[in-house]
Parts: sequence; structure tokens; C-alpha cells
Amino acid sequence: MIVLGLKCFSHDTGAAILSDHEGKLKVVAISEARLNRRKHSFAYPLMSIAYCLASLGLDSLDDVDLICIDRHMEIWPDRNSQFGYQNALKRYQPRYDDNHRWNYLIEQSIKFDQSKCRLINHIDAHAASAYFASPFNDAAVLIAEGGTGIYHGQGSNLKIIDRIGYLGATLQNGKKLAERRDHFVNSSFFYDKISAHLGYDIFGAGQTMALAGFAHQFPYEPLINIDPHRYDDFIINHNKTVFSMKDIPTFKSQHSEKLISNPWISLAYQAQKTLEDDILYLARLAQKKTGAKKICLAGGAALNCIINKKLIESGVFDEIFVQPAASDEGIALGCALSGYYSNGGYVRHHMSDAYLGQKNEPRTLSVVIEKWKLKATKTSTQEIARLLADGKIIGRVADRSEYGPRALGNRSILADPRRSNMKDRLNTKIKHRESFRPFAPSCLEDKIPDYFNSPAKSPFMVIAGTVNENSRNKVPAVTHTDGSCRVQTVNREQNSDYYDLIEAFGDITGCPVLTNTSFNDRAEPIVETYEDAANCFLRTGLDALYCDGILVQRTEKTPTLTSEQNLQNTIARVNSEYTNIIDRFCNVSAYVSLANELNKNE
Repeated sequence: MIVLGLKCFSHDTGAAILSDHEGKLKVVAISEARLNRRKHSFAYPLMSIAYCLASLGLDSLDDVDLICIDRHMEIWPDRNSQFGYQNALKRYQPRYDDNHRWNYLIEQSIKFDQSKCRLINHIDAHAASAYFASPFNDAAVLIAEGGTGIYHGQGSNLKIIDRIGYLGATLQNGKKLAERRDHFVNSSFFYDKISAHLGYDIFGAGQTMALAGFAHQFPYEPLINIDPHRYDDFIINHNKTVFSMKDIPTFKSQHSEKLISNPWISLAYQAQKTLEDDILYLARLAQKKTGAKKICLAGGAALNCIINKKLIESGVFDEIFVQPAASDEGIALGCALSGYYSNGGYVRHHMSDAYLGQKNEPRTLSVVIEKWKLKATKTSTQEIARLLADGKIIGRVADRSEYGPRALGNRSILADPRRSNMKDRLNTKIKHRESFRPFAPSCLEDKIPDYFNSPAKSPFMVIAGTVNENSRNKVPAVTHTDGSCRVQTVNREQNSDYYDLIEAFGDITGCPVLTNTSFNDRAEPIVETYEDAANCFLRTGLDALYCDGILVQRTEKTPTLTSEQNLQNTIARVNSEYTNIIDRFCNVSAYVSLANELNKNE
């Protein structure tokens, strides 16, 4: 069986494909943002579809047995459309690349065999992405984001216990309630609201969590009266909390360093502490309702590594699995897995690593080298380790790309964690972001106790740890202000080449740890291709690239590349690629006819 999963509506669109033709589940997944270079892309995932089909050597959507699409809202604008004719008329485009007209045209003209299509509830898709990718055969599943869900997974079955959100039916203890209950501020929305007061948009939760780490430096000054009676079984309602918020300031300065003061730190801490309390409450409830000893997590809140650490330390569950693509990036995978198992699939897939993307074709590196007049030299792990030990900052592109928002070595910027100025260099010269933002360590799994106190193995960088007191001066670049860190544990089975690089660095320096941050500039998604890597290299302070065994450096003839030049080049390339894919996957005459009708009636 070949199943294609799609996230088509709202942010972080993408595709995933799986096949059990060889007796084991082959899985490939990608977000549209990685391919069209628009962060948190809202675009219909045409590039992702083409990418996934190519991974299995397929030419047409007709070659797929089942197509499962995220039903992001149960009540859509039109009977057969998530985007809606009226929205398409208005060219609805509020932010990012959210163009309802373009998406509507694709949706209405793409050549799907409707008999093969299944719609998957958004929260159910999150749950499937967590449970069916886990190593467990009996586990509770907790989803916390714009919607909330508690599930019980057993074998190839995933039972809904509680579910609310996205205009779908509200289920409680397995029964559908007569009236839907989802018009309120839940825990995730409350966290986003505080993030907005800190000057961030809906994708700023990570910054809020980082700011909360400074709480030990300031007297706690709570500005919000958190409603102690917000819990109604699995439904958490922060309406009373939000309605009582009076005169809460909003950060509007261009100087982010001013956030490191009150009231901003207290606000961030109060948001973090409240979300921690809410998630731990839901976890205890999930354990009570399912009786399971293990739990799987997904939804945006599952990327809060501090909460995951506290959940493990609480002892409510014996084991925990966090989907590395826990945010909406993982919805496409959840749709594919849900469709597969609900239609007779039986091969289980333990997501022991997150490398669900594809390798770059070697020939494309030569094209990039020639285009940008770069120098390419075959190199060794030891030479790259030596460059890192000498203070060089290197972008690494290797093997299959990671699925989800965390770079785990294959699309990473790497640096020496021992240098006290490395954090500032990375934030200022490479990432162009707030100076307070921390960086993660990648550490050999068997060396973790020498440097870090981690409550569990964390190959996906989703569980917080602390840097040992006697090691904080050894790895200052990866030690947050409160001593915490978001460690990635690396073993040879998961990524042998990355393991060897860290080991080689350890042999040279005595420190088997590397600073690891995602390979991207501030306003772009993580790189996918050699070309993406070169574009980032030429616009930032990176010293070199390490591309599948090749050291790439500048020459005297290498041109500079501005962000504006890169943007225009990317727009031209992406528009051309979308045109070609529309011609391949859509009924072009229907597309053109509908476009003309919309233009005429707007």
C-alpha cells in the first residue's frame, strides 16, 4: 500500500508518503517551506507532493493507493473547499505567503482520484503522528495545541478518549457531546497571547521559553491573575484569565536586549509556568483515563523541552515519546499514518531517527561550486573536526534531511562549544537574531553524564537537560543563563557520520560536544539542498560548508550575495517550479478557466 498524506491549509503545509511494498514501512516526509524557502509556508504543498512521489520513483498521483488530507477545519468555507470561493475572490493574503486565491485554484484543479481521498481530523492526525511513530504498543497520547486530545493507542488501533477544537465535534470519554465546545482561549492560545505581548507572532513560543530562563535573575512580578478554576475535565478554559488581564504592556522596542528585564521576564515566566501546570494536569488525566504506563506527545506544546523534562521527572509515566515534528509540520505524516492503519496496514514504523527527507544528488554540488566560484576539496572527518576546534563555524549538509523544526546534524550549523564568545558570534554574524537566544549541544550519548544531567535520551532535541555545574565553564556556548540546555544525544546507530565527527572533535579537544543550530538565517527555513546551503553561506559569516564529505570554501572570485538578491533569485526559481508542477499535476484548462472567472468577478 502506498499512502500520501497532505497538510494543505494554514501554516506549515507539506507532504508525507509511505510504502510497505518491501515488507517494511518506507517513509519520506517534507514541509513545503523547506522547498519553496518561505518560512512556515501556507502554500499548497505541490513541491512536497513532487518530492515525495520522486522518492518512490512515482510519476503520477494515480500511482498512489490512498490520499489522506488534513481536515484543518471541520466547517470549511465551501462544501468542497478548505479555502472558499469568496476568499479566493478577495485574494485573501493576511501574512506570510497565505494566498487563498492561488491555493483555491490548485485545490480545485489538482488531479486527485476522489475515491482515493480521505479527510483526517487535525487533532487525530497529530495523535497518529505521535503514536504510530513511537516504539510503543500500548500508550496514552496527549495532543496540546490549538486543539486538545487524549487518546489510547493499542497495537494498530488509536482510540479517541477526549477531543476538542477546529470546529469539530467535542468528544469526552469516548462520547460525542451534544454541543460543540471550542470557542475559548485554551492553554496554547494563552501562551501565544503572552508571546504577542512580548513582541512575537504565533511562531514565537521558543523565544518566550528562552526568556523564561532568565527568571532567576529578577524578582517575580506576576501581572496576570491565572484562573485556578480553569479545569473542566480535559477542557482548559483561560477566558476568565484573559478577560481579567488589564493594562498588560506590549514590547515594541527594536532593541531585543531590553527584553531582559521586568516586566517581560516575569510575563514569560508566568506563561511558561502556567503551560507547565496545564500540560502536567492533562498528562495525569491521560494516565488516569487510559491506565497506560507510556505516553506519546504531539502538538505545538510538545516542542516545549522544559515541560517534557518536567513530565519525565514527575514519574507519571514510565516512558515518553515526543514526535520530533510535533508542530503542524508533522500533520502530513500523521495523515499518512492514520490512513495507512485505518485501511488495513499492519507494518509498524518506529521513528528512531528524524531523517525522513532525501539525499542531495552529488552532481548538483558541482553545479553550485561552479556557479558561485567556490573551492571544493575532498576532506575527512578529522579535518573538519580540526577546523571546528580552531574556531571555524561550518554549515553541514549530509545525507537525508531532518523532518520537523530541529536540525539534528544533517542540516546544521556547527561550532566549538568551549568558546565563550561563540554564542554571540552565532547570534550576531550567522543567525541575525536576539542576543539572548541559546544554542543546543550535540553530545555523544555515552558521554552525556560527563557534561549534562539529562532525564532521558533525547535524539530529537525535545527534552531539556542541565549542564553539570563543573562543566558550565567547559561548554559556555551551549549553557543557557539558568544552566539549562536542549541537548541532542547522538549514537552511532542513528547517525554514524555525525557521531564520528563529534567523536573526532572530542579526540582533538577532549570535549565530545558540538554546538548545533539549524542551518538557516533568521528569516528563512532550514536549508534542504546544496544550493540553499550556498545561498546562506554567501550571506552570512559562515567560514565553510561541509557537504557530504566535501569541504567548500570561498575563493577570490566568489561573489557576495545580498538578502535582496537571494530573495529575487528564489522568487524566480520557485515561481518557475510551481508553474511546471501545476502543468504536471493539475488540469491546466480548469485552472485557467477558474482563474479567469475569479479575475472577472473580483
